[in-house]
Amino acid sequence: MLNDTFRIVSNLTYEDDPCSTSFLDQPVVKYPLMFVYCVVFILCLTGNLMTLLVMTTHPTMKTPTNFFLGNLAAADLLVAIFCILQNMVHIVGLDHGNWPLGLVMCKLYLGLTNIMPCTSAGILVLVSMEKYIAVLHPLSGLKWLNPDNRLAATIIIWILSITVNFPYFLYAQNYEYLGVSACFRGAMPIWNSFSFVVWYLIPLMCLVIIYSRISHLLWTSDSNRQSSRQSHDSKRSLEEGNGNGYANTSAPGASWQMKNGRVVVYKQESLLNVPIKKKEPKEVKRPKDTEGRRKVVRLLVAVVVFFAVLTFPHHARLLYTSFQTGTICNSHWSMLAQPLSYILLFISSAINPFLYACLSKKFRSALSDVYNCRKGIFYRISRSRNRTLVSDVPLEDSRCPSPVPAIRMNRLR
Repeated sequence: MLNDTFRIVSNLTYEDDPCSTSFLDQPVVKYPLMFVYCVVFILCLTGNLMTLLVMTTHPTMKTPTNFFLGNLAAADLLVAIFCILQNMVHIVGLDHGNWPLGLVMCKLYLGLTNIMPCTSAGILVLVSMEKYIAVLHPLSGLKWLNPDNRLAATIIIWILSITVNFPYFLYAQNYEYLGVSACFRGAMPIWNSFSFVVWYLIPLMCLVIIYSRISHLLWTSDSNRQSSRQSHDSKRSLEEGNGNGYANTSAPGASWQMKNGRVVVYKQESLLNVPIKKKEPKEVKRPKDTEGRRKVVRLLVAVVVFFAVLTFPHHARLLYTSFQTGTICNSHWSMLAQPLSYILLFISSAINPFLYACLSKKFRSALSDVYNCRKGIFYRISRSRNRTLVSDVPLEDSRCPSPVPAIRMNRLR
């Protein structure tokens, strides 16, 4: 996996060499790092298991976006199972970077450690494209955003990620030297550079562009809607203002007739012609679909930002160790860069469930349902769609109004 692992093993014969003792083998460094690894492992395992359980069992969570986020949780779960504890054992668990798990686990460990970040990046791009089509091209979304296409796109991302990172499986080796095993691969500078560009820079640029377009549309459409509403209200107030306190200016229903040589005027006032009451201007309520989309976009942007920040140190360290030509002294504090970059990488796999819980009220409600095992959760159907207008109001208010407005006759002499 790493050149410094081989250096650690090769330096075992030099007892007088100060670099033969690894900085990571010191107890004051080793045990805190192991504690952090264990905490991240527990959070990653339990969080992503709960996320998969909620998104696959709760009826309100079975949405196109959550289908992709469920695949993201599955990828993060594989990180917890095959990467975190193995990485801890490899780097800080045993002295001198010893690897006791054999060749098969070495290949799985190194392969999945590189595959999962790539898969996560590809799935995040799929989520952004799904939101882009749904918001900016809703009619096309009816054609393209179907379950078959979503499944096909997800399978393609997994296949591409495995294929591109297959050299990490191929070149992973378990070397033995003086009774100590080491799991590592070659430097592979070209391949690491290719992976950084294809699976980090390009996806990040696509995500920034797509979410910028979506955010611009959602936030500007609301401001345009408010300005048009204000213009409409001002126009309506000009039409209604007549100074007599009634909504209609032309005195509808007024009539006259001759009775015994006298003109008698009858004025019919419909109950619809109620006096105008000046109300304080209220804040325009945003449509529920727009506000819901905003919340989803905020959540997805947070996921992307944390992914970009937490995975960058891993890519940067791989590029540095691939192209540097000097020897790194194992006793130097810079050896901390290796475990810390991996810990940040694993935190990116553990943090998503907590982002869902913090930023999505819908996810919190579904999680509460699953946790409390409420009756009928797996067969719950929203009854609000099947209710009629009359059934949603109290009994005394559900009477249908008369189609003919009441008329009050005022005799004017």
